[in-house]
Amino acid sequence: MIENVIYNTDALSGLGALEDASVDCIVTSPPYWGLRDYGLEPVLFGGERECPHDFDDFAVCRKCGGWMGELGHEPSREMFLEHLAGILDECRRVLKETGTLWVNLGDSYCKTHKYNRPKRRNCGENVHGLKDSRVHVAVHRIPYKSLCNIPGLFAEMMLLRGWILRNEIIWYKPSVAPVSVKDRFTVDFEKVFFFAKSPKYDFRQQLEPYAGNETNRISRQPEHPTGSKSRNDLQGRNKRTVWRITTEISHEKHYAPYPQKLIETPIEAGCSPGGVVLDPFLGSGTTALVARRLGRHYIGIEPNPEYVAIARARLERDPEPLKQ
Repeated sequence: MIENVIYNTDALSGLGALEDASVDCIVTSPPYWGLRDYGLEPVLFGGERECPHDFDDFAVCRKCGGWMGELGHEPSREMFLEHLAGILDECRRVLKETGTLWVNLGDSYCKTHKYNRPKRRNCGENVHGLKDSRVHVAVHRIPYKSLCNIPGLFAEMMLLRGWILRNEIIWYKPSVAPVSVKDRFTVDFEKVFFFAKSPKYDFRQQLEPYAGNETNRISRQPEHPTGSKSRNDLQGRNKRTVWRITTEISHEKHYAPYPQKLIETPIEAGCSPGGVVLDPFLGSGTTALVARRLGRHYIGIEPNPEYVAIARARLERDPEPLKQ
């Protein structure tokens, strides 16, 4: 298998080219539902590729039932999650039996008056979105202004597909950008889901500093029979699931790169040094950059050629050698 490579294609096509059980760990952040248009060519999800498609206003083929569009632009959250879970099914295939999957996924609000409809792209009269915002509400059945509960539904769907959910991690953003809304609280967190493929998986315990009076309590504990305190006693406590990580300012042309610090722990915990980390939604290349810096190999998949160029440029600017 080729390592330290970026494939300029969509996630399903890129994953299809990888061997079974060939990667050690997957760390990724897929597009969020109904949030942005990344300017990609539409991809057919489901249906039949040889079908002479006849798409309706929701980009669903009347003949084969396939949907043509960009992941995240589906007319319903259920369709979006089904497409995302299908991609992660392929991730499961290429992941080793001892592998882990880490997914950063945020929620969306129902905005009938501000639905981001993608542009027409090689699909006749289909706009890959909804012509009437009232129809949008009718399709996904979410009340106007409500959170859509995407992360919760995603976790449930993954459980039903056989993934083992080990942790639901809260990424707390202390420097979150202010919002103009005045009738709810500012959202200052996102979730990172930690899944395992099987009950026995590769994992290195991560420690964090003791909090408050814990340090004094540990120092007063009696020594172990061997005459010394344990490694945990000396170096810290088992890492908790609320991670306080400031967002990074990006000067690249990418809307939503996650900070490098957010994925350091998943890579260190879920992939042995010298192992392979896969990101099927590579974006501007943060996963590849951090994986290489931490002494792991990387495989990235990204359909946007501009983002691929950014990722490769970032890797060239940070030519730190692979540590073994």
